[in-house]
Amino acid sequence: MKQLLRGALGMAAIILFGFQPFTLYAGGGRDAETRSIAVDDAKLVYRIYGDKSGTPLVLLSALGSSMDDWDPAVINGLAKYSKVIVFDNKGVGGSSGATPTTISAMAHDAVAFIRNLGYSRVDLLGFSMGGFIAQEIAETEPSLVNKLILVGSGPQGSEGLDQIGQKLTAAQRLSPEEQFLGGFFSPSEHSRALGKESLARISAKKEGRDLPLSQASLGAEVAAVLGWAQPNEPAFARAKAFTKPVLIVGGQYDIFIPVASELRLYQTLPNARLVLLPDAGHASFFQYPGLFVQETANFLKN
Repeated sequence: MKQLLRGALGMAAIILFGFQPFTLYAGGGRDAETRSIAVDDAKLVYRIYGDKSGTPLVLLSALGSSMDDWDPAVINGLAKYSKVIVFDNKGVGGSSGATPTTISAMAHDAVAFIRNLGYSRVDLLGFSMGGFIAQEIAETEPSLVNKLILVGSGPQGSEGLDQIGQKLTAAQRLSPEEQFLGGFFSPSEHSRALGKESLARISAKKEGRDLPLSQASLGAEVAAVLGWAQPNEPAFARAKAFTKPVLIVGGQYDIFIPVASELRLYQTLPNARLVLLPDAGHASFFQYPGLFVQETANFLKN
């Protein structure tokens, strides 16, 4: 494991030389107070949207993203139905500490964060890397999870994940806007137009935004994803033990998580529902926020 981690960190260093986080689209949802809470030896910052009672919905961010990188249309829409909690992992945005280099350590921090807030049961929504973290929590702390929503996320060792390094390297040559549009949306004019609308919403917030990830934190996250990408057939067998409801949402033209990976996860989980959105990429829910919010609300309600 230590050898794998050293190799992943080495590859991450190569990938990230000259690579910049997506600072252009730092933004956020509607105004919400930024708070902090102690988790182990660090303080994690978080925000709460909405005042709904019942099971809260905790959002887990993608690689390279902070809590300000969620599309406000998604957060505001979900907040009409659930209390929505977003937070920054260790070393990300306004949170202190060192960013973990494994998905399991990130899951540990997320669990500690949720419990320190006083919750014993939550719904989880994980986007991309956040979906990996959510799956780890569902496996290791199943009593904490009520329902699980995975967007643009595949199972451990799934097809295509081991190529993420090369794809990030290729993105170095692009502008931040093109990194966002090319990485998160399909090449069609329709998808890119909706991507630009999402970008405008995320960029609208000008004050009190999270700082972009440092190279060290981004490198740690890449190492965590590359570690998760290692082939792991036993992971599929373990996934069968998670019987809670799961909603899997994917884009037809996701370049990071191929539809085949999401289909395999759907076939593995005993109580899963799969929604594939047409002419969409990795961030399908940013492209169709209204449709996604309604689908999610129905899933959580029923």
